[in-house]
Amino acid sequence: MAKKPMKMRRRRPQQEMNGFLPLLFIALVALALFSWQVSVLFLVGLAPSLVLGVTGKGVHKTEKLQCVGFSNIAGIIPFAMQVWSRPRDFSMIVSDPINLVAMFGSAAIGYALIYVGPMVAAQILQVMAQDKLKTIAQQRQALLELWGPEVLGDPGSEGDEPAWAQGKRGGRT
Repeated sequence: MAKKPMKMRRRRPQQEMNGFLPLLFIALVALALFSWQVSVLFLVGLAPSLVLGVTGKGVHKTEKLQCVGFSNIAGIIPFAMQVWSRPRDFSMIVSDPINLVAMFGSAAIGYALIYVGPMVAAQILQVMAQDKLKTIAQQRQALLELWGPEVLGDPGSEGDEPAWAQGKRGGRT
């Protein structure tokens, strides 16, 4: 019997290693040494960030995770301070839907920043470019007033480019 040729397996491209989740795990374990209630509150509150860390794909996965994670942590901190000062209120804080909406809503703000941020940046860059074009036009007009229209080149030349820019020699034949 003839041997079948072995098929070469294609390797999947290695994904970017993200240091956020291991760092988060170490921080939660360290926090649990002092107050397990606060550690569990962070674990519950960071659910959107954990889901993004596990399922997130794309070129800018780390930046997206940082944006959502940091805004999520900002929404958890006020409740973590309450649990830290009164650990017996832990179950009440975790089970209150308003508190969960506030914690998860802060993660939603991070997701909104990911979606809206590039559009806002594009608008700002467009306004800056238009302002730069206006400044260049004003500088050009000032040069025309100072040096006269001859600075643009021969009156019979094509466009607004001077003769030297078109490869012609001025004045010599």
